[in-house]
Amino acid sequence: MLYSTALVLFGHICIIAAASSSGKVVVLVTDYDGGIYKYSLSGDVATPMKPSFVETSTKPLCLDYDPVYRQIYWDRRSTKTIMKADLDGRNMQTVFKSNSSVRDIAIDWETRQLFFADDKAHAIFCLNMTSNAVSRFISATNDEVHSLVLDTSRRLMYWTDVGHAQIEQATYEGTNRKVLTHTGSEWPTGLVIDPQGDYLFWCDAHSSNKDIKKMNLKTKTISVLLTGKTYYDATYFEGKLFIVARSDRSHFFTLSENGGQETSVSLQRSMSEWRRIKVIRYYGECAGGHYGITCNSTCGMCSGTDTCDTAIGHCPSGCQAGWTGDRCDTECEDGQYGVNCTQSCAQCEDESVCDKSSGQCPSGCRPGWRGERCDTECEAGYYGFNCTSTCGNCYGETVCDHATGKCPSGCQPGWISDRCNIECEDGYYGFNCTSTCGNCYGETVCDHASGKCPSGCQPGWIGDRCTIECEGDPRGFNCTSRCGKCEDWEVCDKASGQCSIGCEPGWSGEGCATECEAGYYGFNCTSTCGNCSGETVCDHASGKCPSGCQPGWIGDRCNIECSDGYFGFNCSFTCANCKIKTVCNKKNGHCPSGCEPGWSGDRCNKGKVVVLVTDFDGGIYKYSLSGDVATPMKPSFVETSMKPLCLDYDPVYRQMYWERRSAKTIMKADLDGHYKQTVYKMKSSLRDMDIDWETRQLFLVDDKALAIFCLNMTSNAVSRIISATNNEVHSLVLDTSRRLIYWSDVGRAQIEQATYEGTNRKVLTHTGSDWPTGLVIDPQGDYLFWCDASISNKNIKKMNIKTKKISVLITGKTYYDATYFEGKLYIIARSDSSHFFTLSENGGQETAHSLQRNMSEWRRIKVIRYYGECAGGHYGITCNSTCGMCSGTDTCDTAIGHCPSGCQAGWTGDRCDTECEDGQYGVNCIQSCAQCEDESVCDKFSGQCPSGCRPGWRGERCDTECEDGYYGFNCTSTCGNCYSETVCDHASGKCPSGCQPGWIGDRCTIECEGDPRGFNCTSRCGKCEDWEVCDKASGQCSIGCEPGWSGEGCATECEAGYYGFNCTSTCGNCSGETVCDHARGKCPSGCQPGWIGDRCNIECPNGSHGFQCQHTCIRCLNREPCDKATGDCIGGCEAGWTGNKCNKECSDGYFGFNCSSTCASCKDGAVCNKESGHCPSGCEPGWTGDRCNNECPNGSYGVGCQHSCSRCLNREPCDKVTGRCIHGCESGWTGNKCNKECSDGYFGFNCSSTCASCKDGTVCNKESGHCPSGCEPGWTGDRCNKECPNGSYGVGCQHSCSRCLNREPCDKVTGRCINGCESGWTGNMCNKECSDGYYGFKCSSTCANCKGGTLCNKESGHCPSGCEPGWTGDRCNKECPGGTYGAECEMSCGGCLDGESCNKGTGNCMSGCDEGWTGPRCDEECSPGYFGYNCNSTCKYCRSERCDASRGYCLNGCLPGWKGIHCTAACPEGMYGDGCLSVCGKCGHNTSCDPVTGQCSAGCLPGWMGETCVEGCPVGRYGDGCTSTCHKCQSGQCDAADGTCRLQAKIISERGTSVVVFLLTGACVLILLLLLITLGIACMFRRRLRRLSMIPENRTGRDNCNFFAHERYSGDSSSRSNTEEFVTFNPLYAADLDVVSPAATSLGSNGNQQSLLDTDVPTNSAVVVPDKGTRQESGGISDDLAAPLLINTE
Repeated sequence: MLYSTALVLFGHICIIAAASSSGKVVVLVTDYDGGIYKYSLSGDVATPMKPSFVETSTKPLCLDYDPVYRQIYWDRRSTKTIMKADLDGRNMQTVFKSNSSVRDIAIDWETRQLFFADDKAHAIFCLNMTSNAVSRFISATNDEVHSLVLDTSRRLMYWTDVGHAQIEQATYEGTNRKVLTHTGSEWPTGLVIDPQGDYLFWCDAHSSNKDIKKMNLKTKTISVLLTGKTYYDATYFEGKLFIVARSDRSHFFTLSENGGQETSVSLQRSMSEWRRIKVIRYYGECAGGHYGITCNSTCGMCSGTDTCDTAIGHCPSGCQAGWTGDRCDTECEDGQYGVNCTQSCAQCEDESVCDKSSGQCPSGCRPGWRGERCDTECEAGYYGFNCTSTCGNCYGETVCDHATGKCPSGCQPGWISDRCNIECEDGYYGFNCTSTCGNCYGETVCDHASGKCPSGCQPGWIGDRCTIECEGDPRGFNCTSRCGKCEDWEVCDKASGQCSIGCEPGWSGEGCATECEAGYYGFNCTSTCGNCSGETVCDHASGKCPSGCQPGWIGDRCNIECSDGYFGFNCSFTCANCKIKTVCNKKNGHCPSGCEPGWSGDRCNKGKVVVLVTDFDGGIYKYSLSGDVATPMKPSFVETSMKPLCLDYDPVYRQMYWERRSAKTIMKADLDGHYKQTVYKMKSSLRDMDIDWETRQLFLVDDKALAIFCLNMTSNAVSRIISATNNEVHSLVLDTSRRLIYWSDVGRAQIEQATYEGTNRKVLTHTGSDWPTGLVIDPQGDYLFWCDASISNKNIKKMNIKTKKISVLITGKTYYDATYFEGKLYIIARSDSSHFFTLSENGGQETAHSLQRNMSEWRRIKVIRYYGECAGGHYGITCNSTCGMCSGTDTCDTAIGHCPSGCQAGWTGDRCDTECEDGQYGVNCIQSCAQCEDESVCDKFSGQCPSGCRPGWRGERCDTECEDGYYGFNCTSTCGNCYSETVCDHASGKCPSGCQPGWIGDRCTIECEGDPRGFNCTSRCGKCEDWEVCDKASGQCSIGCEPGWSGEGCATECEAGYYGFNCTSTCGNCSGETVCDHARGKCPSGCQPGWIGDRCNIECPNGSHGFQCQHTCIRCLNREPCDKATGDCIGGCEAGWTGNKCNKECSDGYFGFNCSSTCASCKDGAVCNKESGHCPSGCEPGWTGDRCNNECPNGSYGVGCQHSCSRCLNREPCDKVTGRCIHGCESGWTGNKCNKECSDGYFGFNCSSTCASCKDGTVCNKESGHCPSGCEPGWTGDRCNKECPNGSYGVGCQHSCSRCLNREPCDKVTGRCINGCESGWTGNMCNKECSDGYYGFKCSSTCANCKGGTLCNKESGHCPSGCEPGWTGDRCNKECPGGTYGAECEMSCGGCLDGESCNKGTGNCMSGCDEGWTGPRCDEECSPGYFGYNCNSTCKYCRSERCDASRGYCLNGCLPGWKGIHCTAACPEGMYGDGCLSVCGKCGHNTSCDPVTGQCSAGCLPGWMGETCVEGCPVGRYGDGCTSTCHKCQSGQCDAADGTCRLQAKIISERGTSVVVFLLTGACVLILLLLLITLGIACMFRRRLRRLSMIPENRTGRDNCNFFAHERYSGDSSSRSNTEEFVTFNPLYAADLDVVSPAATSLGSNGNQQSLLDTDVPTNSAVVVPDKGTRQESGGISDDLAAPLLINTE
């Protein structure tokens, strides 16, 4: 049967059927956007089935059906897989996963092959559906393999190549590839083949063609079946094509394979344009006991209660016994039986055939066989009928013949006769009972088989047979007694075994055979063991401790205590830094009195804690850390001025590693800076580095390559580990135990992890807004720590690596780098350049440690415990390891303990700390111990054997073999009678090449017993005829051999395939691989098929064949004999028969010789005669002749060719069955038989053309398609099928289009512009200009603010005369920016109130003016003497009448008598002058002075004079105006007020008191000044902090420091500056801003102080700047004033 499928790009259609006789017709359609839908088809009606789809939403496209297993196959384009499932969607499975999308699939269900076109590889592959193996068959050199179909009978595939518009063909194997046709401009899809493989069909999906074509594969002629739609896919089903079209998404169509009118069938839904279709006849699941596509086949003889597979009839559990074949429908041949006939009949009696099911023998078994099937040979030891006789004592492991009972290889020793069932007489033993027993103990008889003595030997004899006399001295029974350990290897007494001179050390007791008890050693075991390690005891001979000593002891016997200063195992550890050089504990090394300074730990072996800090601008500094105190070490730095940044430490070699950023090199040096070396020269700077000192690897981050590299510190090889795709790898740390790398990515704010090899890379955490630096890991590798150096966060975080949980340990500073040391983090902060900090690994309070210098903000830190250089004989990080047994006087390398010149003898390893293993000795233990006695270990230094040598060896090291001819202990025994000139084994005395003839035994010391038998007495007589005994010297048989044997001595059995006397007869044709009996020639398992007789040498007679010749030949051609083994007919079969044995009648539909001819077209599908091929009931329509194999003549068709063809195209003959015109009809005619005129509206070939746009819907001519009455508007041409040219429209295309958008063509019928008009035009036909005031696309935009109300341009909207004031832009639609106004916005606004913008047109300020300005536009500055809002305030009492126009403060200070920033406050009582800074004098009557001049209007108090009363009376005068004279006083001096005379002493006292008062007053004033200065500085700092938003403003009222305020200094309008200054001064008073300061200073923008006297401020003024804060609600000067206060200081 031929089966074909089609595969296409995006859709499929498929038809199938169910378990009735005819089955159900099912249509399958793939919807690329929806799924796979199925319909039951009855006539032209497609009814959706439930479930209506197999799967949805996976972009299905390709489709095919397997009728055997009733499963559909499709591709999931979304997942690039081929799927399969039952028709109801169950049992869905993935068949194949592709690398790209699949273009089409096609199944050959007979050979179980699935072919598919790969979209990416442009190739066709084959999937074996049984083995799942995939192979490429066609490598397509095209753009697109689009559709694929199979001719399964000829094993051909056809495919369409859309890219090259051609159809190709090849075999299944991809050979004989050729192009069938070039389709020109087509897009060939939906390839289909008819069941006979005679015709190809395909859709032309090209938009210009739109047809379906058919090709005769023999003639290659192509015809068009149908035109009119963009057909996309098709399938063939029972004489019809089922088609889907891209242009119709809701129907599929049917069309006769010979063309004609298509029939539309609704899909009842709208689908994607990309669809495929398949039509099948579905028969459902077969009823039990049947199988096949139509369920018409009956299952075979399946095993048990199983029924066969309903698809292919296979029996899943195999066949019943007696049947074979995949379907279990073939009975076993004669001689075979059982399941699958795999077993052959066994040894049935009289060669009868066994039962084919059970294999039982109906007549019983041959001798030597048993069981129901006679397939069980007699058990070993039994023979004869039914295996009831017992075998005798056959030689070796051989058994007797299971049929006769004879022993084929003779008897076991001790037995004689053919069946070996007679025992030897007493005193004899062995083969044929010819050997005599030896010297057995007492009167016992030896074993008759082996000759062994069951009760042992008489004294003095040994051996199993007691035939060997003891060598040398007598040693008792069996010579088994041995001497003990006699001193000096003395030989013991040969009778008693005693040692005459005593025992060797370590032995005691009679015969010196008792080893010393545990704990004792030496002569007579009298010495006590020393302090051996653990529970071991010393050597019982020497007293040495085999596993070494307990800690604190040394010596071979562990009886010597460690010397002072040493401790531990083998005293190999040196006491560390014990206090005042006290001696440590000799067992554990503890220091009883504590440690030297700088050391700690029980053993005082913990070194100094050293802190290393890199200063990017300074160098590398080191500190000794004790508690919280970091003390600089000398030298204090390793290097300077080379921009060091990265830092790490190698504790093995005690070296620092750092980066010279300026030189782009990695350096290393000792901690004191010695031995400085370049490690690696880089191409760019480093970001960080870390060392794994155990594996000697240095990992580094390259700043330019943005990658992590690994430097092998041994080989200097560099490899790239991580190619980081980030902005900045900033910090790097290693987990050396797990070989993991962690690094921080500052650019992406994340931390990543990978292995040392760069694999398993992953992001551990995204740190958000962090800038992660200073990455640290704890020694256990459980936690990560890092600094967040971002300005916004400023913290240190900790992550649990297992749980990924992150916690914040501390916040507050811009932390930059950290390191971990003994449970603490050591941290550097960019914001503190003179300290480092310590913090517990669990957080808490940080501790600051001074660096005692300021450093760069870019620093790195490393904390180590430094142990210094190890003392001689020690090595390692802590110097706790003791050097091994180095050669000579060498000491080991102090870093890693290696011995530079090798090891002492007896030791090995790089460090010479491994004693030689047992069995090795010497330098590096490369020599092996020789042959020491009892496998004892030799001395590991010298190799000497302490317990003597093994037998066969001599010398101190037991490395000298015995001389030839000698063997045993000390080489004292002589060899026996070895063969030829060979010598015996020097240890055992055995002869390696055997004995000389006549001698036996391992040592060849036993002469052959009885008759001589050659070498080792092993030669035996062969199978001499009549059991004759052979010649005892040569072994030859004098009268010849038994049948089945040959050769000298008759000892060689016949070769396989030969038997009889001297093995001259050839075996017959025995069954299987068995050979005949070598004596009689009989075949033990019967004959091969085709042969009979005991020896299977008689061929079957002609006409018979098979096992026992039981079968008869059948229907061979010309009655020729068949093959006598198989029964096959060699020359073929008679007509009507087939099969190898010609025993099967031709299948229905076939006839003739070998059934090789196919029945032709018999009527109603009747079966033809299987011999002649004649049709008994006549022919199908279109055929004639006896065999119905002749087609009707051209021009006729139907039953008996009685009908004539109609109007076929070009008068071609019609189809000879149906009368259908194959290539269509003459123009104007349609129908399968071309006997129907075209319907109205159609014309031309096959009526496939549609009338075009004829005027008023008139019908076109049915042959030519011409329109008789002309065309509809928009169309032209004879057939009215040409649209009007672009730019024209209407009847006859006489009208021209108007101004359509982008000059697009208008509607060709109405002239309407489809996408609108050009700018400035409107209307359906775009022939109307925009109305005034409108412009642009669709006239939808309104003109803006054109000057003088002029119209804007109707296309662009531009204002040709410019804009109204206040507007700008080409279209005057942009308002003036803030702060501008007027025409083109060229004017700037004045000082409007609160910075408001002015009117955009006039410039007027709508809310008034700001301080210092007036006028409608606020662009006029206040006149002199006025200030404030709108200049409404008047200046008062200002010097030079000049005040600030904005705030009103007096620019040059106040007139005398006034104070304040506005000079409106009069001087307080008692003060006068500029700034009210002068104190009134002593005015009379306690009145105040004039506030301007200071004059006292009421005169002066007595004792004072002058206009301001500040001058005291001259000496000698007193009273009002000092007009009175002190003329009566003795000294001429009196009181200046009342004239009272004073004594000189009082004068002196008063003068002294005045001096004291003056000094106290001066001190108080000085203290007050210092307090005020301090207060001023504090307030200024407070204001700076508040400026930086570091403290809140005082919101409750006046700022307590407002007389120390800072603000901009502003002079008059001509000298204003944007420079912000911080102003300070030394205050003397601070009452209501009445401040006196002769030394006002300012902090300029550069941070340096400058004197305000350098400005235009008068020299007699001080500057006080009020704070700019909240306005005061009650009197005083408001805080929002921003001008400085000028106070006269004169």
